[in-house]
Amino acid sequence: MAGALQILAHTPAYVWFLLSYLVWQGLAATRTRTRPLWRLLTVPMIFVVLGVWPLIGKSAFDIKLVAIWLGAGFLLALPGVVLGPRVIARDAARREVTISGSIVPLVRNMALFVLHYALAVALALNPEGIQSLSLAGYALSGGSVGYFAGWAFMLRRNLSALPLAGRSV
Repeated sequence: MAGALQILAHTPAYVWFLLSYLVWQGLAATRTRTRPLWRLLTVPMIFVVLGVWPLIGKSAFDIKLVAIWLGAGFLLALPGVVLGPRVIARDAARREVTISGSIVPLVRNMALFVLHYALAVALALNPEGIQSLSLAGYALSGGSVGYFAGWAFMLRRNLSALPLAGRSV
């Protein structure tokens, strides 16, 4: 128990802020709501930035790591399409969309957060395992980006399927 408390105590404050934001957004997503398009894209952008971050730097030239990243991205794009947002209305003039409520964003946010957190803790506790943990990290990062690419594709498809009123969102 002391080890778990130590891990939690050494977790940076921004991680707890990120967790609270993801929980808040996930809970809000359980209800049908109207949001500006940019607010709908904040959680996906957080995970895309986390997902692209490992490709910046020296490892971007390691073909094996990039292949793992791309493979996981392609693999998780399909669940992103299947579980993508269900747009039920849009207001082009106000640049707002109405999304039906779902538990999926809360579960997705928590699953991705826990996986990223667990990987960071594993790396901190076992620096010798950096080789295998790096592979897992690249798969997780690529998978996150792939999922949200599929999600964004579905969002765009749903938006374009709605009747056009005024300017397009």
